[in-house]
Amino acid sequence: MNGQRRTLLCGLALLAGMPVSHAQIQPLLKMVLYVRENRNEAGQMLPLRDEVRRLLDLIEQRAGLQFEIERYPYPRLLEKTRNHEGIAFGLSMNRNLGDLMLSDPFMSNQVWMVVRSDAVFPFRSIEDLRGKTVGVVRGSSYGDEFDARRNSLFKIEEDVSSHTARLRKLMNRRMDVMLFGDLHTRADEVSLYLHQLLAEEKSPLKPGDNFVVIERPLLIDELCFAATPKHEEILRRLNLAIGQLRRNGELQRVLLSPRKPG
Repeated sequence: MNGQRRTLLCGLALLAGMPVSHAQIQPLLKMVLYVRENRNEAGQMLPLRDEVRRLLDLIEQRAGLQFEIERYPYPRLLEKTRNHEGIAFGLSMNRNLGDLMLSDPFMSNQVWMVVRSDAVFPFRSIEDLRGKTVGVVRGSSYGDEFDARRNSLFKIEEDVSSHTARLRKLMNRRMDVMLFGDLHTRADEVSLYLHQLLAEEKSPLKPGDNFVVIERPLLIDELCFAATPKHEEILRRLNLAIGQLRRNGELQRVLLSPRKPG
């Protein structure tokens, strides 16, 4: 019955002059999707960001998939992906993932450096972090070069993903640099978003305190889906969907549409 309904819908779409992609006439496949968990200061799981949820909904539709989302810390996420149990979302092309296959990138995450306004420094390369304390989200990776030099070239301050809590730590000099991943490509847009977030959460800075987003990002992180060769057909479907969404501009629109701070 479902097959007859799908055939009828595709026929009606064709009669109406609407394009029908290859993914739309394939059987709907259920797939476990592992997404890294983020927690607040109280240890509670944070929901997926609005733009990520919209992105996944769009890719499901175009690829003929139904995601069953499970949230895990990064090491556990990798373990389950390598055990062929599902596919991973949002893994970095800047990491050597060995045996895992990667999809085409679906978004670029800019890793920005946020510093106190009285502690701005010029940034040209990772060497400029020498001797500094760098605040990162616990369990996150910022590329092989960064990970190889953590706690040798610079110190690491790991924390939960609450942005306002991390900003307060920066202002209290518990770190020199706060790394912040964001989809926007300009430092002033990132600064505006962080100030909006502080206002939304009624968490103002102390008088005289302020921060600056350094103009050059530490890293432009291309993010992908990842899986073992067992799920190569799923990656093929995802690549077709990503390519279509990129060409028609939907990918950019859904990622950069207005979002709530958080």
